[in-house]
Amino acid sequence: MTQDPFGPGYAEDPFAAFDRLRAAEPVFWSDRLRRFVLTRHADVAAVLHDPAAFSSAVIPRVPAADRDRLAGFTDWSARWLFFLDPPEHTVQRVPVTRALSPRAVAELTADIAELARGLLAGLSGPRFDLLGDFAHPLAARVVADLLCAPGTQTEEFLRRARALERADADARDPVARRAGLAAMAGATRALRDGLRAGRLRAPVPAALGAAWGERDELVGAHSLMLLFAGVETTQNLVVNAVHALLHRPGAWAGLARDRTAVAGAVEEAARMVPPVLGVLRRATRDVTLAGRPVPAGAELVVMTAAANRDPARFADPGRFDPYRSPNPHLSFGLGPHYCPGAALTRLTARAALEALLERFPRLAPAGEPSWRSHDPIVHAPAALPVDGG
Repeated sequence: MTQDPFGPGYAEDPFAAFDRLRAAEPVFWSDRLRRFVLTRHADVAAVLHDPAAFSSAVIPRVPAADRDRLAGFTDWSARWLFFLDPPEHTVQRVPVTRALSPRAVAELTADIAELARGLLAGLSGPRFDLLGDFAHPLAARVVADLLCAPGTQTEEFLRRARALERADADARDPVARRAGLAAMAGATRALRDGLRAGRLRAPVPAALGAAWGERDELVGAHSLMLLFAGVETTQNLVVNAVHALLHRPGAWAGLARDRTAVAGAVEEAARMVPPVLGVLRRATRDVTLAGRPVPAGAELVVMTAAANRDPARFADPGRFDPYRSPNPHLSFGLGPHYCPGAALTRLTARAALEALLERFPRLAPAGEPSWRSHDPIVHAPAALPVDGG
């Protein structure tokens, strides 16, 4: 039996653990997670392509002590696209996908680029925390502009997003955790009150409202989804990409010389060091994967990050190559659950790298990060100190 890898050292380098699992036991039962863990590309793709056999209705568990405080949040989060199956998922996905389509997002290109350059221009010195001083405020402001009216609504949103970020970074600190729970409950109340008062006329709520009419619960739930999924995944992709580039000799300097490779670098970072390592599924019937029986009702962690490094699918999978083409990674999903916010995340990450390369072509690490260890499917540092040179 393979040793359960989800212990000390996993947060810093989950990819080494995935390599061991893929080679020894690609469908692995984890006593720690109480779920099967999939690491082979063929198995991951098969599960993602088959929502009938593998349901997405696997809602993260909320500790009993927090259930009353987060009742409004959990009610809305249960409606998120992540946790819906067809046909409900199919119907609700259309307006969200339309609001965040590549064409709609492309109109934000100049604004996001200007925002990224402005954040870097406002830094107090060449040494800074890439996450707290740049990636988080950039991602949060981009999402705020889609969800909130300018002024006090936006400022309140940014405060809550920052509280959530700090709680996530310091998940084991009781004070940060309480602040994060309060921010989750507060964000839910603010969206609900705003919808009831007819005050939410920002781009995404307006587009969803036009599609769903007076169904405020759906508009609110999916706006809340963008706050939680959009900010965290985007900021962490930026930070993971920069960390990967700075820890490969000559990679940052090479990208500074050839800016045409920025889009490819974002895709390669999404493949090699994605902020979300996997997704949850539940078997709806008895199945067999890689020769291993999986009983109906069993939950699975479908490790897309492991599939992204499967040598059966990617040549030289451990090499960071911004010129890799094609690059059919699974970090934004596959099949019916492909991430509707992928275009926005890509655009923001590209703008972030472009601004950093322009301002700091000799960017270098200023210390090693500590990695978040509270969730086995999240890969991101709590802070990334860098020096602009």
